Amino acid sequence: MRRHNAIPRNARQAEARERALAALALMRREKKSLSAAASNKDTTPATVRRYVGSALRQEHAGGRYRATAYDRIPRKVKLATPEGETPVTVRDSRTASRIGEHRSALGAYVRGDSSALAKFKGMSFRAGGQTHTFMTDPAEIAHLAAGGELPVEGLYQAVLAP
Repeated sequence: MRRHNAIPRNARQAEARERALAALALMRREKKSLSAAASNKDTTPATVRRYVGSALRQEHAGGRYRATAYDRIPRKVKLATPEGETPVTVRDSRTASRIGEHRSALGAYVRGDSSALAKFKGMSFRAGGQTHTFMTDPAEIAHLAAGGELPVEGLYQAVLAP
């Protein structure tokens, strides 16, 4: 069965989509059921199915829903760059996860863990026809942190339909 993901058309729907993506991440990370993950993120299973249905598989008719290992649902995420925070549309969950891990590593680096960024040295990804390199230069990170511009909160950026 082919599944489609709803496109948010206003701010309320964009927030619902963000909660659905968060519930999907919780299903993957903690192996929670659809209803438990939806409840934890203050949404409903129907909303999760509406916005991220292509990333869910049902064991059998009337059976439990399970999250797929990854998905190809486009999402706009915030990437830390030397110029500050830049919104980038990525086309799969693996790239979004890598960006999230980089944000966590930036936070750990600022808190004193100098090895946190080692795995991102020289790493990049393609999105929107451009190659983006993960920021690992200590001088750039120190400059952003000193100016209070180093983003470590919230990965997703709300996107509305055109």
